Amino acid sequence: MEDAKIQLVPDPVDPTSTLSFPTVLLYPLHLESDFIKAFNETEPLGHHLSYILPLPWDKEGLYKPTSVECYMETISGGLIKVGRKVSLLKVLTSGNVEVVDEVVKIFVVPKAKAEDWVLDFKKKKAADKSSR
Repeated sequence: MEDAKIQLVPDPVDPTSTLSFPTVLLYPLHLESDFIKAFNETEPLGHHLSYILPLPWDKEGLYKPTSVECYMETISGGLIKVGRKVSLLKVLTSGNVEVVDEVVKIFVVPKAKAEDWVLDFKKKKAADKSSR
């Protein structure tokens, strides 16, 4: 991650600066990921999806900005859906998600497969909790 970190931009001492977060986009159905070095709190997720998608490895054409759903894990281990037009700040201040190791983690799943993936995610979380 080199020098990627949560930071105030453009100037750490300027009170009008905004926070920028290193962010990982995870594609759990294909075990792939993308890294965004600086995702500004004022930017919506759709801004980043517009230049990242389509993906070079996506031979089926499932990952397009309008054909994916995005999720973040909640503090309690559930999922919260993240809209493409919602700013990162709004999502982070909802009180439900946390930034772990100074990195924002967002799951990106094709709409057609999202419902099954969410159910599978919840089953795995429930199994993890019951095995403790």
